[in-house]
Amino acid sequence: MCGIIGFNFKCKNENILKTLHHRGPDYSSKVEFNNFTLVHNRLSIVDHNPKSNQPFRSNCGRYTVVFNGEIYNYKELKNELNDKYNFVTDSDTEVLLYSYIEYGKDCLKDFRGMFSFAIYDEIEDKLFCARDRIGIKPFLYYFKDGKLVFGSEINSILALLDKKPEINQESIFQYIKYLYIPYPNTIFNDIYKLPPAHILIYENKSIKIEKYWDLDSFIGQNNNLNENEILSTLDNLFDESIKLRMIADVELGSFLSGGIDSSLILYYMQKNSCKPINTFTLGFKNAKNYDETSDAKIMSDFFNTKHNEIIIEPKVLELLPKMVNHFGEPFASPTGLLIHELTKETKKYATVALAGDGGDEVFGGYPKYQALQFSEKLSFIPSSFFSLMSKITDKISESTTGNHLPRRIKKFVYSMSKSNVDKYDDWSSYISDDDLSLLFKNFVPYKHIVKYFWENSKECDVLTKSSIVDLKTYLPNDMLYYGDIMSMANSFEVRFPLIDHKIVEFMTSIDSKWKIKDGQTKYLMKKLLDGKIPDSIINKKKLGLNPPIGIWLKNDLKALISDYLSKEIIEKRGLFNYEFVNKMIYEFNNNIKDRSLNIWALIVLEEWFRQYID
Repeated sequence: MCGIIGFNFKCKNENILKTLHHRGPDYSSKVEFNNFTLVHNRLSIVDHNPKSNQPFRSNCGRYTVVFNGEIYNYKELKNELNDKYNFVTDSDTEVLLYSYIEYGKDCLKDFRGMFSFAIYDEIEDKLFCARDRIGIKPFLYYFKDGKLVFGSEINSILALLDKKPEINQESIFQYIKYLYIPYPNTIFNDIYKLPPAHILIYENKSIKIEKYWDLDSFIGQNNNLNENEILSTLDNLFDESIKLRMIADVELGSFLSGGIDSSLILYYMQKNSCKPINTFTLGFKNAKNYDETSDAKIMSDFFNTKHNEIIIEPKVLELLPKMVNHFGEPFASPTGLLIHELTKETKKYATVALAGDGGDEVFGGYPKYQALQFSEKLSFIPSSFFSLMSKITDKISESTTGNHLPRRIKKFVYSMSKSNVDKYDDWSSYISDDDLSLLFKNFVPYKHIVKYFWENSKECDVLTKSSIVDLKTYLPNDMLYYGDIMSMANSFEVRFPLIDHKIVEFMTSIDSKWKIKDGQTKYLMKKLLDGKIPDSIINKKKLGLNPPIGIWLKNDLKALISDYLSKEIIEKRGLFNYEFVNKMIYEFNNNIKDRSLNIWALIVLEEWFRQYID
């Protein structure tokens, strides 16, 4: 796990090695060519041999790679190449490089893992870059007037530019809408995120970007499989995926919430381990609605793990500027704060942990999936009825302390008069376009990323469609993004076995009726674990890793609202109508609407302005 940087010009910045030191404190180095410089910061996970340090050069001297991530099946790939290449390390880096030399871009078909990398061909002055299929590892780049910079984080790119690029105005709209800025955008013009499953090639002072994998192509391939066949295949896929992700030369553990995702991972980890597994659970002080430590304890006792409870009361006032700085752009999913604190504490015991992110998207775990199915059954009801009902439900008070049901009911009724695509865009966002138009002084049309992927995905049933859209939007732009940035801030690696691409492909290929069956979400997971873990865990109501942001804003963070969202500050920025900002604060304080995430997004944006613009 590492930080990578590259650029095609001479640079006088002597501190460039330090910009990503947190991502790789074990070793730092750079290699300068006539037309390119490659920089690498290493967090040593597999093969501590110094010969595995990067930038890593081929035996012939023609090719050099910088690589961030893990190729889990590297031993298998190495066996296929042993007859042609003289390997000098036991690292996946060397296997990746020689796989490219041997197969070109087709090497990506065989890689099973999480990765972003760049390979420089000194003879042809060509750079080949790629990002993993799901988008676990970030790859950002700047390209303008032939000048190219790439890196693992925005700050590493900014450090190499003479001045900051202008703000991308569309990104501000998207950020307030979704709490993240979706690829390929960043907050800056001319700085981009390479989309998941894409290649970037730099050659002849120009770049070319192309897709090498698309989840849509797997839709319906295994629609005829029966339940036993599906469960047998999944059992093998889970076992293989988790076993591969247990390969490490450092201490390893698993995040354990007591939910079905982390419990399934623990089951297969224990199955493939001859010693107790290290487990780590996050709990909160004074926020029982968000705490899952008791369920996690049930699982840890059941499997006799080496269990660690991490009870936090985050100093958010201190964490906020750190979080904003690490992202380099506004990012308002507050779960990122939790991942920072969880990995900071877990680092005391381990360097790698497995996590269950992606289980909801792949296996049908979100309430909105059920809502979408239910809405189709109500399609016979005239939209005028729901318009009337919306006026009634709009009067329901919303909770800011963890009960999301009132907000979900209101959102459901409000969207029922809309098409499926507009429904899902509403349910995947945190503010309506009606409110956005009132919030912004100059509201203009912008790209609705959820709507875009819905409309541009292959036609299929609504559950498959919504799962694919989430796998292309929410997962890489939100969960995996903060998972990488916040964990690597603590030099910690998180692995995600439930989104192994073979699992994702298989689940996309089967009939969606197996994801939610008889009203039961994640049916296949629960069926597979029946009799293998306690029933209380299988039947547990979904909670998820969410911080009590509403509670924090009404207590410890109350001062931030009056400071960061004052009339003076709002008018200074010139983006928002203060009257509507004030209205949102009033609605939040009086439990009329749960505006906690809207307010938090505005606070984070203001902090970003103070660090990067002022």
